[in-house]
Amino acid sequence: MWLQRSWVIAIAGSALLPGAASSQAKVLSTVSSAPMAVTAAAGAISVNIASGAIQSLSGVVDNAPNNFPSTVGVTLTWDLAPSTGAVQVIGYFSNPTVAMTSGPVSIPSSWIRGRVLTAGVPGAPTAYTAFTQSGAGGVGSAGGSLLLASQPILGYSKTGSLTLDLQLQLDLTGRTLAAGSYSGTLNIRAVTQ
Repeated sequence: MWLQRSWVIAIAGSALLPGAASSQAKVLSTVSSAPMAVTAAAGAISVNIASGAIQSLSGVVDNAPNNFPSTVGVTLTWDLAPSTGAVQVIGYFSNPTVAMTSGPVSIPSSWIRGRVLTAGVPGAPTAYTAFTQSGAGGVGSAGGSLLLASQPILGYSKTGSLTLDLQLQLDLTGRTLAAGSYSGTLNIRAVTQ
């Protein structure tokens, strides 16, 4: 019997700059898939989803890992105060138990994995890693996040950029899903620490 299943993940990006403490962080931009920039007294940071804002997967095989066919291109640029410790890029699903849905059937974030294909990105997962981490600096969701990069900011690197290619995978090893069209949103945000 042939079952039609498809998966679509919309990728969204935004930037977050903290206040005096991470719990007092404030969002200075909205989540969207369009390029954006924010400016504050501490400087500016922008996240641009350069490619792959919509990921689609068809021909899904049960009981196997299924790689999304294209990568998500993320470009991060910053101009920050030298006292900033690091810029972190975090991917997350707002609700880890319902990362993707098709009617009443849900896929948890633990079944979705990511890896950064770009060599030399500090703190990036180079092997497929599930979206099961906690967030950082008030960004992300407990059990539904993945640290994609952690770029240290030193006096000489207060201005810079970072480009990374994120590859996604739906891991159905040991699992079978009902026919349906599953969709969800992966948020990608940057935060300064």
